[in-house]
Amino acid sequence: MVLVTAAVFAASTFDYLIAGGGTAGLTLAARLSENPKINVGVIEVGVDRSSDPKVLTPGLAASMWGDEEYDWAFETVAQVNGRVVAHPRGKALGGSSAINLNLWTHASQKDIDDWGALGNKGWSWADLLPYYKKSENFLTPEVTAQQEDISFVNPSCHGEGGPVQNKFPPFYSDFYNSWSPTFKNLKLGVKDDPKCGLGLGGATTLVSFNENNARSYAGNTYYTLSANRPNLKILTNALVSKINFQPFKSANADLIAYGLDYTSDGNAYTVNATKEILLTAGTFQSPQLLELSGIGSSAILQKYNIPVLYDNPAVGENLQDHLLVPLGFEAAPGESTQEDFRDPSLVQQALELYIKEHTGPFAASTPTAYLSYKQLLSLLLPAQTPSIPRRPTTHIAPAAGRGSSAAYDRQTQLTLDKLFSATEAVAQMLFIPGGTTPSDVSNTSIFLQTDAPGKYFTLFGVLEHPFSRGNVHITSSSIQDKPAVDPRYLSHPLDVAIISTIALAMQAVARTKPLSGHLKAGGRVMQPGFPDNLTLRNVAGFVRGAFSSEYHPLGTCAMGRGGVVDERLRVKGTVGLRVVDASVAPLMVSPFFLLLLFPGSGILFWVMSLLGESGGAGGGRVEGKDVLG
Repeated sequence: MVLVTAAVFAASTFDYLIAGGGTAGLTLAARLSENPKINVGVIEVGVDRSSDPKVLTPGLAASMWGDEEYDWAFETVAQVNGRVVAHPRGKALGGSSAINLNLWTHASQKDIDDWGALGNKGWSWADLLPYYKKSENFLTPEVTAQQEDISFVNPSCHGEGGPVQNKFPPFYSDFYNSWSPTFKNLKLGVKDDPKCGLGLGGATTLVSFNENNARSYAGNTYYTLSANRPNLKILTNALVSKINFQPFKSANADLIAYGLDYTSDGNAYTVNATKEILLTAGTFQSPQLLELSGIGSSAILQKYNIPVLYDNPAVGENLQDHLLVPLGFEAAPGESTQEDFRDPSLVQQALELYIKEHTGPFAASTPTAYLSYKQLLSLLLPAQTPSIPRRPTTHIAPAAGRGSSAAYDRQTQLTLDKLFSATEAVAQMLFIPGGTTPSDVSNTSIFLQTDAPGKYFTLFGVLEHPFSRGNVHITSSSIQDKPAVDPRYLSHPLDVAIISTIALAMQAVARTKPLSGHLKAGGRVMQPGFPDNLTLRNVAGFVRGAFSSEYHPLGTCAMGRGGVVDERLRVKGTVGLRVVDASVAPLMVSPFFLLLLFPGSGILFWVMSLLGESGGAGGGRVEGKDVLG
């Protein structure tokens, strides 16, 4: 059995130790353990929830947010206007793929190519495309089951036979069915398959559902596929507290990683690896573990009396996130919204429909629209448009002066290139068929609903490529204390201007047929608490008081020049330690980032080629030397 006790785990011999059994960790474990000669160990604080109805039922995802049995329940330090923003992160085998909203989208080609342009050789769309396709199984819908136009699908960009399944959703509300026609009426219909890395426009969106319309995620794919392998051991209910190093001198390294400290049921343990430690704790906890282990800014480490093993001020810096702004409208009379579920009998009916027929509101999803800046402007009159200079002079200063200014300058230019490109998305739009409470973004159970009488519809606008940069750093010398998360939302003036443009464009979309026909007075009656009409005069103040997050943080162990890891994900200054999660991304991408490091993305398959272990290849550390390349 793959699940073992803390004592058995500590007494075992491993080639690879994986710190974190989330999305990335389980995928790596499954791929590495395909080679029966390789012994792999995974330590995860969460448990196996692959049979949990809350996890498997798509419509119950948000019910897990804020529940610390499922969610780490991070939150930011106070941001603009004192707003503290909740950040759900999955606490289970499978990590955040167990609690997310299942949307299955990929980055644009330029998003990935830009990682290579930052000096990371081998990171390009062309390099990764074969692995994208290898890892997914696209379930083509029957023609009779199609309720949405999916003529844009290009089969050559979709994979077959991979572990993680994806498909189009089985249930479409009136709001959903009006989405694509509305964008077509605005001349913003999708022309290319977004899975090919080129798609702009509004269209129905793939979801990670299996054939029974249950969640398909790392916990019930990669974990279950590898659960009976004798060379894989997984320890749950255990928390990694430190990475252990020995001195090591070479041209590029001062330290060699050899093991992990962890706690379980109040007891402390140590376990060692003969080849490598793979850190997959996520954007908030991977830099936390590095700092607690002595790798990070000397000023921060000394503040908490942590011995400085390797001084790297970039650790925990470069935090980026998808900023989100809601815009709430009153639904037209007779529309079905989530406010219907105030009636317990309707909740029961919907659950029974899902259980018996695998459809209905609990199998619903949301479509998306990815729009370029030029497309946003097409929705507005010139007098309505916030001013954005084509050559901004504002410099992206690293937070508190830490990190590499040269790296930030290069990021700035690449982000500006996307902003003024006619083919790159700067905005995402999506919706929920219900109201929100933007005044309370620190509580996800409140934010995504409203107690206002009536029925509502909320559009969300997302800033895809922020200019603001934040950080994540330890608050003590103990792993038990959560790190301080400071995204510094809207700290760059361009972000304020762009998200303001997005908000104004959302208003125009809502007032366009056929979507407007499902909203009261054609989209001119707002949910209480929202402005009656957004204008250039009031929009910036609105977004500063209503913003939240799409919960896609990345970048805190960025790869490349001035970063934390090199292009092969090796932690600088060390041998035998890599970071393999969203924290290594140097620059934000346009889709739901989880899918870039999710099994379906292919990046983790590509990482396996770095390790040289999948399928029986050799590799490893011999006599203190890293020979994985």
